Amino acid sequence: MPDRPDTVADRGTPTVAGVVGAGLAACVAVGFGYASLTGTIATLRTVHVWVGTAWTALVLMYGFIVAPLLRERDTDGAYAIVGRLVPATIVLLPTLAVVTITAGVTMALTYEIVWPMTTLIRTVLGVAVAIAGIALLGVLPTDVLIYRELRSANPDPERVVSLGARTATLLTVQGALQVMMLFLMLRVAAMAT
Repeated sequence: MPDRPDTVADRGTPTVAGVVGAGLAACVAVGFGYASLTGTIATLRTVHVWVGTAWTALVLMYGFIVAPLLRERDTDGAYAIVGRLVPATIVLLPTLAVVTITAGVTMALTYEIVWPMTTLIRTVLGVAVAIAGIALLGVLPTDVLIYRELRSANPDPERVVSLGARTATLLTVQGALQVMMLFLMLRVAAMAT
């Protein structure tokens, strides 16, 4: 083991992972902008479904595949995993979350399915608030702390791994909620037609 762990700057990770994550996030934002400007609900629905699918797939992968990997690895191995994932996901996951949620809310208002406030709609709103809260108030701040630690002159692998494990746990819960939301959205879609 080297005297100190690699930092993000040592590996050039922001150049590769950061550019890929930011590039994908930009594509998603442009797609949402196009859907919003064209005014067609079909385009907005397509963006919502595809971006939501990508977001859910990444969350499930992180929560149910990466989380167990982090628990199985020693600190050095887990540090290497977290150090590679966070720079790519710190921009991508929040962008996918915001676009999916915004497109969903826009469609709900367009289809006027929020009123009357049925038990199904209340459940959807509750799950949506929980997902958004975990994503934007739990995962994102934790990932920012990880990224700042990785960028520091002497990153603490124990802290990075501990924060990475917190992110993985939050994403496991979020992934389960997003799967629940998929089933709820099937019911809502049936109401809208």
